[in-house]
Amino acid sequence: MPQTLEERLERLEKMVEALGSNGHAQTRMKDPWRTYGVFKDDPEFEEAMRLGREYRGQQTYEREIAGS
Repeated sequence: MPQTLEERLERLEKMVEALGSNGHAQTRMKDPWRTYGVFKDDPEFEEAMRLGREYRGQQTYEREIAGS
């Protein structure tokens, strides 16, 4: 038996309400190990890290104050 749009909408609204009212809202815990090693052996990442180290090595207190 075909349902009307209103009947389908009402059914969906009830389903959404039931999902929201179960009192057990799931929040995903952050897991740092999930991304561990994702850049392993990535030459572009290694280059970015090298450039960052080079930039930080060039910074001095006098340059930071003079630049502000």
